Amino acid sequence: MEKTRKLWTKEFLSLFLSLLLLEIIFKLVYFRQIEFLSFIRIILFVLCLSFVLSFLLSYCKKERTAFIAGFLIVLVFAAYGFVELEFKHFLHNFYSFSSVGDGALRIKQYVFYFLKDALPSYYLCFLSIPVYISVFLLFGRKTQNEGKGNRLPILLALVCYLGCFSLLSIKQANIDLLATYLQFSNPEILIDNTGILHYFFRDLSAIFIKADDSFEAAEEELIEEAKEETELTEEKPVRQFDDSEWIMAMEKEESSTIKNIDSYLLSRNIGDYNQRSGEFKDYNLIYFLVESFDYLAIDEELTPTLYRMYKEGYSFSDHYTPKYSCTTGESEFIALTSLVPYNDVCTPNGVLDKDFNEALPYLFKRAGYDTFSFHNWNDQFYNRSLLHQKMGFDAYYDIDDLDIKLVNGWQSDTRLVEEAFEYFKDSDRFFSFIITSVMHWPYDESSYYGDLHLKTINEVHPEYPSDIKRYLSKSMEFDHSLERLLELLEESGKSDNTIICLFSDHHPFKLSTDSIVRYSSNTIDRNEPLGTDKTPFIIYNPKLTPTSFAECNSTFDQVPTLANLFGLDYDPRLYVGSDIFDGNTVAIYPNGSWIVEEGYYSLGNNSFTPWNDETLSEEEIKTINAKVQNLINVSHSIMSTNYFAKRPLLANPNLQNK
Repeated sequence: MEKTRKLWTKEFLSLFLSLLLLEIIFKLVYFRQIEFLSFIRIILFVLCLSFVLSFLLSYCKKERTAFIAGFLIVLVFAAYGFVELEFKHFLHNFYSFSSVGDGALRIKQYVFYFLKDALPSYYLCFLSIPVYISVFLLFGRKTQNEGKGNRLPILLALVCYLGCFSLLSIKQANIDLLATYLQFSNPEILIDNTGILHYFFRDLSAIFIKADDSFEAAEEELIEEAKEETELTEEKPVRQFDDSEWIMAMEKEESSTIKNIDSYLLSRNIGDYNQRSGEFKDYNLIYFLVESFDYLAIDEELTPTLYRMYKEGYSFSDHYTPKYSCTTGESEFIALTSLVPYNDVCTPNGVLDKDFNEALPYLFKRAGYDTFSFHNWNDQFYNRSLLHQKMGFDAYYDIDDLDIKLVNGWQSDTRLVEEAFEYFKDSDRFFSFIITSVMHWPYDESSYYGDLHLKTINEVHPEYPSDIKRYLSKSMEFDHSLERLLELLEESGKSDNTIICLFSDHHPFKLSTDSIVRYSSNTIDRNEPLGTDKTPFIIYNPKLTPTSFAECNSTFDQVPTLANLFGLDYDPRLYVGSDIFDGNTVAIYPNGSWIVEEGYYSLGNNSFTPWNDETLSEEEIKTINAKVQNLINVSHSIMSTNYFAKRPLLANPNLQNK
């Protein structure tokens, strides 16, 4: 019995000290601080976890077996901490087990880049391993595990006490932490308040136990504030809807979650028409999601077509592209639905059984447009073949349908444009969504289009580093695709009545912020938190009056803005974003942080960073926080309940404008 207790003690102390060190390292490396209450909560959980693991290991027949098993446990947790830090650094979101089956195998070829990108400080997580070994060996030579004893009742009582105490300590923080824990809706807040190991098990449990997807809007005063009437002028006629059928459906609804969604959406501000409403009515739209599109790609000498479109069209100098867990797919999802993606799974592949009859393609389709989508790759990463059908596209064409030659690296966008044009050139009115690929990373190794234009770049910018040159070489190929598109539109007589819209899925991965800022030949200010998320958003037609708009906006605002510009029948209440020309926009990040006209709010640090002398009051920050949390939660509830399938009446003409 004595020897068994000794083994148990050795394992407990070894595990407790090594795992607590891992928690401390993680907190200091990522959060840069350790808040007292969260640290107490973390200590309690690590105590509980160490008791359970050491109890189980004490039943090993040989001490060596217990030692090896404990070593492997610490190794797994250390590797998990490392992966979470790098995943956050690499893709700007924390990793979740829910995404393993969905996307891990799809991106296995990028593991090398993932590891190569890791900061040296992330490897400190593995210091927990030598600590485990050292503490275990300090207790002397091996002991035989004889007699198990009746320790279970005492252990269970202690574990239950520590576990319950830890869980009960989850209470109000800067948001309702208990609701966040139950809904599993914000990894960053959970990790900060409960620790990386607690998050590990909460994430694991979410695979088997469905998180609470109920929705109830917070901060009633915010909802009331949204109802305030705006001053009406002849230039801003009223946008009205007949909500009677919707209200009747809400009153008959049995599901409290659906009813709460109804109530919240109905209470949102509709917004009036503005001077740009219907400006592009009956125009065609070619909507480009440009892979890794950054201001760095806009170069007067190297990419003259792109430069001309940027200078001669509508440009938005304060446009942000928040990055979610699978960046390209979720930027695409946001730009078509204006809903906030889940933050623990790759949303596009997790909502294939849902309906999105308020997505942008459906709005165009109901207005009599032919709707197409194109991409020069296959469904390896995202099942667009099904998802685009759910969003209202008449047809989706990828590399299996298009005559595009495979090369070393990513394919030609010029050939993509030429092939796509053949499908919509004879359409009277069309909405075409084109997803490019040529500017995809990596840029630190040779590829066909990464090397194709290096000679020209060396003549113009010989001082640029090789990775920047390869990015620009790929950008030049994309520029050629735009040049070719303008030629085709001109030849077909569709140039004057076709709008081209360009936006980015994310900044160029693997290029440092310093390099991006230093070598960008423009005056956009990006020396700020999340500065690389400031990306180009361009609307072009040769007849437009060149205009630069300084209003803060994001990918979320693209759907309502385009719907307003094209005079489509849409209900602004159904979208997270707002019409840019109406103001009141907010860029929402996965962890609940946000950017507005006045500055950036970090939910993790509970701090607001103003861009200039104008700041926000505590009450204003609280109000925007409530709005952001409501929009995040209602988006997730809309998807989890398949809300739009249950409310087909929202697309009914009876709800259209009076």
